Amino acid sequence: MNHIFLGEILITLGVLDYKKLVEARWVQMNKYSGKNKLLGEIMIELGYITEEDLNRALSLQKDLRE
Repeated sequence: MNHIFLGEILITLGVLDYKKLVEARWVQMNKYSGKNKLLGEIMIELGYITEEDLNRALSLQKDLRE
């Protein structure tokens, strides 16, 4: 089974750009290292996406895995 990454879906949907994805990953690795903070939660906190965007992307990700 191929893994479809959340960031790729958000970029494809046009709600996130690559630079913001990289920034969110940096925050996840440096600020939340070892704290299991989910990338989607971080992107919402940073104001990069909405909760609706996240839910839509997660739904698509689930559908693509099936």
